[in-house]
Parts: sequence; structure tokens; C-alpha cells
Amino acid sequence: MTMALFLCAAAAAGCGEKSGPDRGEFQRPVVEGAVVDEVRIQDIDEYYRASGTVASRTTALVSAKLTGEVKELSAQAGDRVTAGQTLLVLSSPDITAKARAAEEAVGAAAKQARMAEENEVLASRTFDRFQKLYEGMAVTEQEFDEVRTRRELARLENERAQKSLRVAEAQQEEAEAFTGYTVIASPISGIVAERHIDKGSMASPGTPLFTIEAPAYRVEVPVDEGFTGRITVGMPADITLTPPGSVIRGRVSEIVHQVDPGTRTFIVKIDIRSADHALRGGMYAMAAFPAGTRQVLSVPAESIVKRGDLTGVYTVSREGIISLRLVRTGREQDSEVEIISGLRAGEQIIVRDVSKAVDGGVLAGAQQPEQGK
Repeated sequence: MTMALFLCAAAAAGCGEKSGPDRGEFQRPVVEGAVVDEVRIQDIDEYYRASGTVASRTTALVSAKLTGEVKELSAQAGDRVTAGQTLLVLSSPDITAKARAAEEAVGAAAKQARMAEENEVLASRTFDRFQKLYEGMAVTEQEFDEVRTRRELARLENERAQKSLRVAEAQQEEAEAFTGYTVIASPISGIVAERHIDKGSMASPGTPLFTIEAPAYRVEVPVDEGFTGRITVGMPADITLTPPGSVIRGRVSEIVHQVDPGTRTFIVKIDIRSADHALRGGMYAMAAFPAGTRQVLSVPAESIVKRGDLTGVYTVSREGIISLRLVRTGREQDSEVEIISGLRAGEQIIVRDVSKAVDGGVLAGAQQPEQGK
């Protein structure tokens, strides 16, 4: 029905031009103020478009180094955290008991070390006295040898005690390190993208607890292998996000040259600035890479007329007669719409003030557009 009305309207001008004995000459409506321009072939930029995913340049998977129950949980998904900030605390009775035992062992070893050191000092002083007595022939050689032996034994005992103290201190440091593992802190500053555990749950070594994303993002795009060598590091790329639907200019920062044998694509990573956009990992993005130029027939977007599902433009003949012409359009770029069929280069169309145009009307005082507009 819409097509029939559209075609009837387009044909009405031709029918109305006939005159008859009862109707007189057909008077075309006069259209004033519309701006006319010539349809031209233009060079437009071509782009290769591919969908991708927003990802953080730095993502940290935080996991536990020991088994324990989640006692305190101080971070949720979406929270901003700083490096070193506590995310959760684990309760591990075994580690607590080992730390306490190590502390007591250090105390006992330190006491023994002090006693052994005092014994060595006493044995050394006794040896010095007996050495003078022996030189003065006041003691026998056997008595002097016994004192010397006790000094050596005291020295060896002191060395063993000091070594035992160092071993106990090392064990205490190890126990304290394990105790420190019960406090899970963020390794980087960023946003908690995901929390994988709840309070009261058991954490085990290697199991992810949090995913932290640094607030610097890139878009990872699978590109057809046919574009190998045509996309290079440093090349600009326009990124369209949904949401918010805005376009961000990015640059190719890395190209993974390994081709996926299943999809026949390789990954291109594009760095983007996120200061003005609420980006999150996993968001959908469309990337457009420059792919040369091509010649197309194009018209200004404001010259396009919509009638239901039909698309047309108002053409102007040499005599100034206006006709609504059906066209098939392609891509729109920089306020220019590609015309696939329905027009030829050199034809005149109304490009501005299209609302004033009337199909079958005649253009009076048609204005030429200013140069460059």
C-alpha cells in the first residue's frame, strides 16, 4: 500500500500535465527557498570493522597461599581498592598454633644461648688463671689440660646454642610469614571486578578469591587472517562502545601473530583512554581500522526522504521540475550517505530545506549551495 501511494504521488505530476476541455492548464506548485546541488562521485575512507571485548591492561587474580576459613570480608565487586589494602582475613588454627610454638621455641633457645655464652666466658677466665698458675708451676699439667678442655667444650656448646637460636628464629619468621598469608591484600590499585568467595567459606591455595582490574583498558579484537600485515602497531582505530555508544579513538598496541586455526583470526589489542567513560572488563566494543579509500556516489544525509520503508531524494530537472526518486542507500559516513542505485552523477537534487519540496512542483529561484558546504 505504501509503495502504491509513493508511486502514485510520483506519477501525479505527469498525469496533471494533461489539459482537457473541462480542466484547463495544470498549475504546478511553486517551491521556493530549497537548496539544490549536483550529485558527485567522492572518495570515502574504507574501514574494516570487527567486534571485540574490553579488557583491563593489568588484571590480577588474587588467591590464597594456605587453607583457611574466610573470617573477615572487606571488599565487594565494584569497590575501588589500593595496593596493599586488605581484602579478606582467613582463620587458620594450625598456622596460629605453629606461630605460637615457634615463638616459645625462640624464647627457650635464647635462654640456652645466654647460658652457653656465660659458660664460655667463665671457662675462658678460668683457663686464663690456670695458664698463669701452670706457667708458675703451681698446678700440674693434667689439671691445666682439664681446664683447657672445659674451655673448648664451653665454646662448642655456645656455638651449638647460638646455631639453635638462629634455627628457631628462622622457624619463627616462617611461621610469621604463614600468619601473614592469612591477611589477603590487593597487589595493585584498581577495581574489584569480581569476588569469588563468601564469608565463612573455605579458601584453598591457588583458588581465585578476587579479580582486580587496573583502571587502564584496551580492546581485544579478533581480526580475519586476510588482514595480516595490513594492521600494524601504532595504527589508529575507532572504538564504538555499547553502552554508552560513543566513539573513542585508540591505537594498536600489540598484535598476536598466532592465528587461531578454528576461527582463522588473530588478536589485535588496542589501547584506549578511559578517563571519560565508565569502562569495565567484558564490555562489547566495535573496532574500525582504516582500510584505504573507494569512490562512491553520495548525497548529504539531510537530503534523504523517508516514506515508511521507502527511501528517496528530490531530483530537479533542467526545467526545475521536482520529482521524488526512489533510491537504495548504503553506509552513512561524515553526514554523507552512499547511493547504491537510483541516481547518476551530475543529477541535481535538493540537499537542504527538503521539507519545502513538493513532488511534481517546480523550483523557483533555486539557490546554489555555498562552496564547501
